[in-house]
Amino acid sequence: MTEGLSADTQAVLLLCGRLGQNDGNGTKPLTQRQYGALTRWLRERSMRPADLLEHAGRARLSELQSSDLAPEVVERLLDCGAALGFMTERWTSRGLWVLSRSDDAYPNRLKDYLGQAAPPLLYGAGEPGLLQAGGLAIVGSRDASEEEIGFARSVGAACAAQDVAVISGGARGVDLEAMAGGFESGGKALAVLPDSLARSAVSARYREGLISRRLALISPYDPEARWFAYTAMERNKVIYALSDAALVVSSAVENGGTWTGALEALDAARITVYVKAHGNVREGNRKLLVRGGRPFPEGPWPDVRSLLTPPAGEPTLFTPAPAPEETVSGGPGHSRPPNETEVPSSAPPQARPRDAFEVILADLLLALAEPGTEKSVEQALGVVPAQAKAWLKRACEEGHVRKLSRPVRYVAAQHDHPLFPGAERDAELQPISRS
Repeated sequence: MTEGLSADTQAVLLLCGRLGQNDGNGTKPLTQRQYGALTRWLRERSMRPADLLEHAGRARLSELQSSDLAPEVVERLLDCGAALGFMTERWTSRGLWVLSRSDDAYPNRLKDYLGQAAPPLLYGAGEPGLLQAGGLAIVGSRDASEEEIGFARSVGAACAAQDVAVISGGARGVDLEAMAGGFESGGKALAVLPDSLARSAVSARYREGLISRRLALISPYDPEARWFAYTAMERNKVIYALSDAALVVSSAVENGGTWTGALEALDAARITVYVKAHGNVREGNRKLLVRGGRPFPEGPWPDVRSLLTPPAGEPTLFTPAPAPEETVSGGPGHSRPPNETEVPSSAPPQARPRDAFEVILADLLLALAEPGTEKSVEQALGVVPAQAKAWLKRACEEGHVRKLSRPVRYVAAQHDHPLFPGAERDAELQPISRS
């Protein structure tokens, strides 16, 4: 049962979707790199993914010559039509839809922002039109203070009053509270999830928003995918790409998904990245301002839309107020000095240095979503053995990858987030509405 799916999307699902238990014949879905190689080959021949479902198109796979992809791999994946029918029927029963990059409804914002790195597939529930609408991304720490939560909710409510969608990651803390602030005020919200879309789509917590079509839940990963650290990081690119501007409410310094996502967005320089810069300002926020973030104005916000268009010229020069004194052990009167990190009055935004490992890390983790060897990493990344070995060693040292034994293999590190152990993991799915 594949009704409602375009022929292109059916082909891309066969090639890139996990379809439950992979594909039943031991062939892994194409990586982002492999799919990019295939799409380039198709474009050169004025072909579309759907052409590969026809006999004439498949016959031309013998012409495919790529160091990243063998024709027989593509053929084996295309032979999984039964699994495709089963999984799409299962998704449809849960109210899910699927878009591929070849569909007209696939958001151009993603293609413009990410290019060939745009996800081949988007799975979703709720109102698909929200993918094209833009809005304000509001992101921040799960472990947010009451002041930060109140601020996020207030900005969300202001967005709702002016028909600006709130876009976020759907995580506990700033993300969900900003969405709640908008949703409770009659606004719209778009959550980009790193895992468990199928479970979220049938949760009573989201039912009202999905039925009223004021909410969309989307994910670039399989609807039943588990949580991985790298998918949580990578989905940040989608959040920023779908937004007109972004607001970082609270960020750790040089650590965590909020910090990394904000720096990537600042480096890309495609949208304006605002930072909460008044009240109790975190050290991470201060350093993001140094890196080129703009201070978000203090409320009220009568014209949120004016903030969505990047202003011309240099970023507003701004020096945040010193951090409030904090009492430490030793009793009243013993306090830490104000934080001295300030935005220079004339220094340009600092570029974030990136090495080759940072660039390939996402591809490496995708290649190791299931256990693989040094040889499989060499083939997936197209590198020499020494380079694959060096990157695997560093990935293990930094905790991105685990090394298995008997036989020696490597796999992307999967964790229950420390904030969501055991049953507490369901806290991430708290209701958007508090009513």
